[in-house]
Amino acid sequence: MDLKLFHKDTVDTILGEKTTLKGSLITEVPIRIDGTFEGEIISQSDIFLSETSRIKATINGKRVIVSGEVMGDIHVTEGLEICKNGRVYGNIGGTTLIIHEGALFKGQVNMDTIASQNDYEGPFELRPTLEQ
Repeated sequence: MDLKLFHKDTVDTILGEKTTLKGSLITEVPIRIDGTFEGEIISQSDIFLSETSRIKATINGKRVIVSGEVMGDIHVTEGLEICKNGRVYGNIGGTTLIIHEGALFKGQVNMDTIASQNDYEGPFELRPTLEQ
């Protein structure tokens, strides 16, 4: 994980380590949470949960990187990364999942989003199998 991506100069919103917030957090910009949050997080951008974060929430975001603790479901459009100190207790869904050695995850994974095209294969299509 490149911490420079979530440096205070590249993240528009930071919830500090000694801060507790309850409710709905809705944002269009990258956010970093160092403190405690309970409720719902919805972001059209990246969400970084630092080692000191304690989250009890449903999270919906573009990309989520977890270094702290999350109790709740996480849904991403571009990817979820659980770092070596990260702990996730809940169901996760999206397109890409990275779990580092030492991370803890308890829940169900639903990564059923199929891209209609990728750089290597061209358009996705089902073809009948040839019998020999």
